[in-house]
Amino acid sequence: MSFQEKSAWVMALALTVISIMCGWSVYKASVAAGGLVSPSIGLISSYTLVLVVIVVAGQVVISICSPKQASTPADEREIHIERKAGYTSGWIMGVGAVVSMSHYLHWNNGDMLFYMVLGSMALAAIVDYVYRIVLHRSAII
Repeated sequence: MSFQEKSAWVMALALTVISIMCGWSVYKASVAAGGLVSPSIGLISSYTLVLVVIVVAGQVVISICSPKQASTPADEREIHIERKAGYTSGWIMGVGAVVSMSHYLHWNNGDMLFYMVLGSMALAAIVDYVYRIVLHRSAII
């Protein structure tokens, strides 16, 4: 397994776990409040900080386990994989943003717009890294 694939695993797992935790926190707070809670800088920054710590720790661990691979630059195949995954995740982000804005135009709810765009960003990033893993694992790119 290449360093880039290991890194993609770390990122995909960290983003998935943090996104689920953040979404669950917003859901619980919204149920307790009886409606959608407004975005909180404290909530978002705390989950961002946890994400950064998990990612840095994960990258350090895989770098220590395979230091030679960590310093090797991406080859042609890996560059192609990054581009293809980025292209796909870009479409997901774009569609998510358009859907979010359309929802806002219809319902006029800025809090929901924020959460929908944040969710689109998280989903696009997760798909990016999962697709990288799939492409690394497949024989055909």
